[in-house]
Amino acid sequence: MLEHGPKLRQTGRWQGNGISLAAQLSSPEGKNKDGVQEKDMNTRTSLNFAVGASALLVIGASSAFAQAKPTSTRRIPISKEGGPAAAPRVDTVTVYRTDTLRVPGPTVTHTDTLRLTNTVTRVDTVIPPPPPVRLPGGFYVGVGAGMNLPEGSLYVPNAPGNFFQAQVGWQGAKNVLGIRVDGSYSKLGEDSGFSGFQADPDIWNVNADVKLNLPIWNHIFGRTPLFNIYGIGGGSWTRYQNLPMVLDAGVTSTGPVPGVLTGDYGWESKFGWNAGGGLSIGWGRTEIFAESRVIQFSRDNSPSARQVPLILGINWY
Repeated sequence: MLEHGPKLRQTGRWQGNGISLAAQLSSPEGKNKDGVQEKDMNTRTSLNFAVGASALLVIGASSAFAQAKPTSTRRIPISKEGGPAAAPRVDTVTVYRTDTLRVPGPTVTHTDTLRLTNTVTRVDTVIPPPPPVRLPGGFYVGVGAGMNLPEGSLYVPNAPGNFFQAQVGWQGAKNVLGIRVDGSYSKLGEDSGFSGFQADPDIWNVNADVKLNLPIWNHIFGRTPLFNIYGIGGGSWTRYQNLPMVLDAGVTSTGPVPGVLTGDYGWESKFGWNAGGGLSIGWGRTEIFAESRVIQFSRDNSPSARQVPLILGINWY
């Protein structure tokens, strides 16, 4: 240390801040000073030495303490104050798509009414109605009524009367030919010139006929109703009583009126024929008809007796 320190002056003092005790002791000039100067020099040197030694000691201790202090490699976790970290936020995005359907045509507005009511469960026993009676294809039954006009030998002593009929038959909608059987009852009116000589007449007729449809005008009104023109004819059986009629020329009458058989006798029966025609309109299983025909029979010693009924009727298929 003394080799690198500052050089001593010849007066025995250091040129600098440091003090070297060895240099002071070896200086020849220090021994030659007087007592006061030497004492002062010794006191100053001792004080400087003590201060320097203390400074070096403090610096050395600080350096040694800094080098000897241990260091830690462990990480100290640091967390934010205020509790645990918040959960991440999840945002949901919903995309709605609206499709518009346009239907050409007029706008139709529907109003729906929603009513909330209490639900009551009830068990009802429902008995379905019996199915309607359906006849086999083409079969039908019907009735008719109208008036009966007397003709032939019945014309003079009788007047028009009532006529009632019931019929059954078979004829398909597309069949030209069909068959029909009918029965009828008629009560002719009394002519004023003969009413005092006779009782009320009664006539029963049974006819078995063939029916002929003319389909050329079936669809004159379109697909429905079905229009038809038909002809009808066949054999007849007539039973009558108290029926006045004109006698053949030359036949003598036993009654009060010459040439006329007055109606005051019991039942008689005769065979004959009938022929006529009609119009019908049908839809579904129902048919309405209007009909006229001639029902003829002959009695012994009399011209032909003819009935001409005009009726309206209905048939169910």
